[in-house]
Amino acid sequence: MGSIWLSKKSFLYFGGLAVILIGGLIVVASPYHYINYSVGENERRVWTMYDESGYYPQIEISISLRPSNETYVYLDFVIEENSTLDTTVLNMTLGPEHQLSGPETTIYEYSEILDLPIGNYTVHFDKVDGAGNVDLGLNQISDSRIWIVTGGMMNIIGIIMGILGYLVPGSFLPSDTDTIVEWGYDEEETKQ
Repeated sequence: MGSIWLSKKSFLYFGGLAVILIGGLIVVASPYHYINYSVGENERRVWTMYDESGYYPQIEISISLRPSNETYVYLDFVIEENSTLDTTVLNMTLGPEHQLSGPETTIYEYSEILDLPIGNYTVHFDKVDGAGNVDLGLNQISDSRIWIVTGGMMNIIGIIMGILGYLVPGSFLPSDTDTIVEWGYDEEETKQ
């Protein structure tokens, strides 16, 4: 009888578990730098552009808001570099073409990618005309999708290995008769 550690069933079970864990570690280790704020006019927030492997000097700015009885919303978004005080202003006009279809609420969404050097920044809306609070998402462009897809594929492969391990014939542990033969069994001698 062979070892249970060298059987196909245990290889598929434990190998699948190892592949799932490694895939999860890859997803967790992916370079991902994202933050979401709910801000109003002149509320300042900080942002840092990372200078590490897998990150690029670009930022994706995502806006989501509910207009207040206005067809068009006008936004002036200011990005200020903290050490040089250089400013980048992004003027945005959101209207019905940016509207998400919903049952009872009107929501506008907009996204834009800007080139932005590495550094520390302060961001704020200088003008918000036609809306109250704005949901602001800042995401530094990175290789995170490659890492997440790779880790996700490994998780799928690990799940398939576990299912195949379940379907492989045989038992995971040896039966009781095989165990008795392998380990030995001594009957107590009876006195007559």
